[in-house]
Amino acid sequence: MSGRRHKILVSGSAVRHAALLCTEAVPDAVRMSCVDNVVRIEVPEADFCIRLEKVTDEVTRLRFHVTFREDKPAGGTWWSSREIEVPAEPGSASVGQVLAAEIRHSRHTFTHAVSEAPPLAFTA
Repeated sequence: MSGRRHKILVSGSAVRHAALLCTEAVPDAVRMSCVDNVVRIEVPEADFCIRLEKVTDEVTRLRFHVTFREDKPAGGTWWSSREIEVPAEPGSASVGQVLAAEIRHSRHTFTHAVSEAPPLAFTA
């Protein structure tokens, strides 16, 4: 069916951060979804799921759940969860900046930790 366009669902406060995330935080994203109050990002070494929760009119809680994968045969997998509170509304630029900074920081920390780790030695 040539010429047919797929529908794209855009809603909620997460979509307000899509452009910033695509251009600054994760330009190498394999997949990204910003729907309702959930941001999902797949990059070569990790999957991010971030929920934006409005705590009060002026505070947003970001709940990060990340799965990191080592890019080697028989590489390891690590999981990380954390929460950050931002003194701003879910769709604000401040929340977007914190999202971008935290994703960049997480990726850098993981890459550095894996590159600095000594090789595992298995003995029988």
